[in-house]
Amino acid sequence: MKHITVMLALVVLRVCGENISDGYCVDGKCFVVHEHSASFDDAQSVCQEKRGHLMTVRTEKTANVLGGLLNGTSGDFWLGLKHQCSDSNDGLKGYKWVTGDNTTHFINWKSHLTVCSPRCVSVSHKVLKWTERACNDRIQGYLCEYDNPGYCPPLSINASVSYQTDFGFSAQEDLKEIPQYSNATLQPLRTRHMCVDGEWYQAPWSCEAAGGGCEYKCIQEGQINTCICLPGFTIDINNRVTCNKQDDDPCAHAGCEHTCARPGETFKCTCHPGFHLGPDEKSCKSCNPGFHMEGGVCVDDNECAFRPCEHICVNTEGSYHCECFKGHIKSVENMHKCNMHCTESPCPAKCDSNSYSTQCDCPDGFLAEGQFCIDIDECDSPFCDHTCENTVGGFQCSCNEGFVIKDRTKCIRENFEGSGSSTTFEHFIPTSRPPTDMTVSISAASLLGIMVCIVLCILLLACLAHSIMRRLSKMHHYDMDEGHHEILDFQEVIINKHCVQQTFPNIYLKRDI
Repeated sequence: MKHITVMLALVVLRVCGENISDGYCVDGKCFVVHEHSASFDDAQSVCQEKRGHLMTVRTEKTANVLGGLLNGTSGDFWLGLKHQCSDSNDGLKGYKWVTGDNTTHFINWKSHLTVCSPRCVSVSHKVLKWTERACNDRIQGYLCEYDNPGYCPPLSINASVSYQTDFGFSAQEDLKEIPQYSNATLQPLRTRHMCVDGEWYQAPWSCEAAGGGCEYKCIQEGQINTCICLPGFTIDINNRVTCNKQDDDPCAHAGCEHTCARPGETFKCTCHPGFHLGPDEKSCKSCNPGFHMEGGVCVDDNECAFRPCEHICVNTEGSYHCECFKGHIKSVENMHKCNMHCTESPCPAKCDSNSYSTQCDCPDGFLAEGQFCIDIDECDSPFCDHTCENTVGGFQCSCNEGFVIKDRTKCIRENFEGSGSSTTFEHFIPTSRPPTDMTVSISAASLLGIMVCIVLCILLLACLAHSIMRRLSKMHHYDMDEGHHEILDFQEVIINKHCVQQTFPNIYLKRDI
């Protein structure tokens, strides 16, 4: 901060600017018109006092600036060309610029005759041609050229601003490169600002430099600089530098941080663009999203500098929006992306001619055939329950009377519980739908086959149960022997009623009781 204070303190010493009528800055240079009678050498000395020199006109663009500066003036004005009495084929006829060189991309002589004598060059609003004349002539004025490092961008593009430059000329909003150490007054709040090293600083600044920008007086307490007013006047709370006469104005004691409006007999505090009122309805909070603080004011962020859009980015106040090239449309899922879009079929495909085998892409709902995109007839597939109408790049489902559309493709009865909205879906463009997304239906033949399988399974189970019961019935109890022996008699088993009956001897098993 200390080096800024020192630079601000130098401003008062550098501003003189008497007899200056106009000026303009472009491409890091400032050009100033002095309406003051002087010889060539005297004019060059005045320009050098502020580290400049008489104006050089080396390009068509600078020549256009010269014409604008002389508009409304009268008389002749010195340029920075002086004859050196040397042979030259560079178009300058032996002249050199006051910078010591003869480089140029632009010449505009009134006469092409060459005379070897001390001669200098002047121009006028009526005659912009380079006119040779004696260097000791005292003509109506001269044009100075200065380097313009550390210049600032315009303080605002939305509000009226007046500039008082360090080179002594005043300018309005048309100035695009504001010279360093220039003062700016921003309307309607009348806040004052100064450009230092490419940045704007709002008054009050250091009291050592131009009284801190205060209208009456600047006082410094530690690191704080404050503007004060004469008794009977109060400091304007909107800009903190100008003085207002005390009266019954409610805004005079409102305490609004930024601006104060008077709807009737009351007051209402408002904030600068990019700010919003705090809970106390007097203070103003910092910049809203989409803005950043610069030189004490909120400046719109240029979100497009970060290239958030796939195709075209359009910066807006506090935000931005994306646009697409011709033949594309913004993606519904992602506003930053663009999808191919066709309004008719066929339409040109997007083909990569650099690949070995030409690869062509088409929008969803289209099929590539050569270098063209052909609309797919989605109605050839059972997407819709009832009626399907093919459209360019999509299809439209509708339902019979007594049904309502659901999930864009299904039709359910109007009074069915949980049917949802009865609004008919008018247009549906599929993005990417694999075959597995289609509705699966079971035919009557398939249902009959399932029922037959179930019956066969039941019969097999019945046969298995019957076989087990028959095996259990083969076993019988045998009579017991009266002599304390238990006789088990295994009877013969008839294998087949059609076979010859065979008998087997009884087997007696004897066991202890």
